[in-house]
Amino acid sequence: MSKLNLIIIIFFYKFCILTSVNIYAQETILKKEKFNDLYESIVSIHSIIPNEARTSKSLGSFRQGSGVVIDNKNILTIGYIVLEASEITIGLPNGKKIPARLIAYDFETGFGLVSPIVPTKLKSLKIGDSNSINMGDSIFILPSPIMGIGSLAKMVSRRPFAGWWEYYLEKPIYTLPNNPAWTGAPLINSQGEIVGIGSLFIRDAVGPEIISPGNMFVPINLLKPIMKDLIRYGRRTSNVNPYIGLSSDDNSGKIVVTKVSKDGPSYKVGIKPDDVITGVNGQFVNNLESFYKTVWNSGNYGVMIKVNVMRNGKKINFNIRSINRMDYYLKSNSY
Repeated sequence: MSKLNLIIIIFFYKFCILTSVNIYAQETILKKEKFNDLYESIVSIHSIIPNEARTSKSLGSFRQGSGVVIDNKNILTIGYIVLEASEITIGLPNGKKIPARLIAYDFETGFGLVSPIVPTKLKSLKIGDSNSINMGDSIFILPSPIMGIGSLAKMVSRRPFAGWWEYYLEKPIYTLPNNPAWTGAPLINSQGEIVGIGSLFIRDAVGPEIISPGNMFVPINLLKPIMKDLIRYGRRTSNVNPYIGLSSDDNSGKIVVTKVSKDGPSYKVGIKPDDVITGVNGQFVNNLESFYKTVWNSGNYGVMIKVNVMRNGKKINFNIRSINRMDYYLKSNSY
């Protein structure tokens, strides 16, 4: 048995013990907070995406997940469920299904907001403080019962995450064990407050190269400074990152372009898959974090960005006019 495998086994053994020790604490919390009442604020979300949508092939034309009511009207979810949706249906706790519309989307965080089209009485949950979670706290992943079963979880790390789709979070919440119905599910603290929204399945929740299947949650504190803009305008109006339309990977120790978004800024200037990005605006970059931060520090969307690539051993320089990513995708009727 390798040293790494031994470490993994020891970790999960310790985690199982911690979970067992907290069963009594969990039961106390359930009674104190009327745990079942929390489900009155959690809905299922089902969306249909047109075939012509830019994300229909990569994310599918039918998507589903969960959402949580945050202000008696608006429902917070992870946005890729509803991005470019032409039809959205929410499943209420009483089993009734009603039509909804996309209210807002935010690419920087990944949050999405939807709201019922017909008048509906919805009970909201309080927004908590995602910075107040400690490693030993009991937290709960609560998807809609239609989507899956709720579960007790532990936060096991908070470290940066860089996604290939021009996405970066400084301190997302990583939890164990994995809940297979994480998509859009709220992460709830022991006070019954929302502290995060389910985003991804992660193979190494504990840390890089440590096999530990879990989930990643977008911290709720990222919603607070943009919530008014999202409700009023359907998008954030400040701190909008410039978008250049590239998918890339840095697993090989260098930034390799894996996909160029059709008709996007990089596509228009001629960047191609397998190009290796070496610099941005004269600065050397060698991983997704440094790449994104350098692009985003260039200024607001619309700024010209100089990107250096290596292609078949030849250095090529490109000047890319960035855009607002919200203007690249199909628009909702609400914004």
